[in-house]
Amino acid sequence: MIMMVLNKSKLKKIIMWVLVLVALLSSAIFFMKNKGTKPTFELFDQANLPYTQGTKKNSGYVALTCNVDLGWQTEYVQGILDVLKKEDVKITFNVTGRWAEKNQEMLLKIKSEGHEIGNHGHRHLDYAKLSYEENLEQIKTSKKIIEDIINEETKFFQAPAGSFGEGTMKAANELGYTSIKWDVDTIDWNNRKEPEVIIERVKKKDIKDGSIVLMHPTYATTQCLDDIIQIIRDKGLKPGMLSNIF
Repeated sequence: MIMMVLNKSKLKKIIMWVLVLVALLSSAIFFMKNKGTKPTFELFDQANLPYTQGTKKNSGYVALTCNVDLGWQTEYVQGILDVLKKEDVKITFNVTGRWAEKNQEMLLKIKSEGHEIGNHGHRHLDYAKLSYEENLEQIKTSKKIIEDIINEETKFFQAPAGSFGEGTMKAANELGYTSIKWDVDTIDWNNRKEPEVIIERVKKKDIKDGSIVLMHPTYATTQCLDDIIQIIRDKGLKPGMLSNIF
């Protein structure tokens, strides 16, 4: 009988503490939800996860990103620049250190035309499988190469293939980067000569304020980029760069 009373007393205390914790957690979530611009489900995890959408509330923009590495034809980078100039749109080019090193003139041209430069790592590796030290070396090496060329600090990091591991996030955070992925993938690398396929694919995507579109320098992208821009504008949004949504 005494044991039952003790158990009941202990159970009441446990229930009371659970209710207190739930109340505190609910209050914290409500406060942060109304105070900041970040989605509430990311508030506790964002130090260990890259963003797939922007954090700026009602930005009015969709960020267009173009990832560039050795192996992508540089003439298609020029083709993309031509379309962007015609449409009067500025976007973010995430480049690898090794590409920047071998294409300094093109990198400076991208910058001179008002586009944003992001870090895409030094080599195109599976960063999730690298150690923290290896990630730090890859990202830091690329950072130095790119910033020495453009004489400007880079703010965004996008791992090759979106492959982020714990060591990747730790290294990127340590170097002061905002790590990003995307929520709209054109998959242009798989349809390099089929712009119509990419257009239909993008039309079916749930593009919204703060979305991040992933592209690469391919022939198809040069042929359908103006269509992608129009799809965004038809939704009452502006195509822009990562800084417009963060």
